[in-house]
Amino acid sequence: MKLLSFLLKILKWVFLIIVLPVLIYLGMAALLSYWGTSPKKLSCTADQKIYISSNGMHIDLIMPVNALPSTFVRQLFPKSTTQFYAIGWGDKGFYLDTPSWAELKASTAMTAMLIKSPTAMHVTQFSSVQPHWVPITVCAEQIIILNKHITSTFETNAAGHPIEIMDAGYTPDDRFYEAHGNYTGIKTCNIWVSQGLKKASIKTSRWSPFVFGILHHAKQQANAQGLK
Repeated sequence: MKLLSFLLKILKWVFLIIVLPVLIYLGMAALLSYWGTSPKKLSCTADQKIYISSNGMHIDLIMPVNALPSTFVRQLFPKSTTQFYAIGWGDKGFYLDTPSWAELKASTAMTAMLIKSPTAMHVTQFSSVQPHWVPITVCAEQIIILNKHITSTFETNAAGHPIEIMDAGYTPDDRFYEAHGNYTGIKTCNIWVSQGLKKASIKTSRWSPFVFGILHHAKQQANAQGLK
């Protein structure tokens, strides 16, 4: 009986310390992901498009090259055919150590979620719109706000240039750069995208550490505008 009582006590503490916080986290994420923001209406005309894309776990902001600051674009060394940049922020160790989901380690994922860790920017060049991208219509004022959100997250050197993490890209079309901020389970890569959308008065999730809430609101708006 003493052993059974001891095991039940252990299970109780495991539930309270590990299982319950995870359940609360997932419940709050589900609730706040589908609870949309109420952005203020801007007076400018939404005559431009940006995009978001997801690989199932991570969302990127996708900006047309001609919508980004020209000086910033030159510092990223685009190809002559580059028309879009997909830009994301995330856990540096996760980014650099996980080229594909097949190589994801449990230790890498747990470290990213539970320990405040350094971050990196991931930048990928595209020559055309991809079928899975979700379009978002924006105006010039919103472009300026999004650009500030993006460029201010890059760590820069004394000359003001983004600091590239050398030999870290997955392909010839992508690069990694040092970033400001720390990654946690509360502020994930997807929260960074959501924060940019909020600043630019674009409807998104109240809080969405995962991809589904941000995609839900973006697709809903795209469908309402006949864009998707």
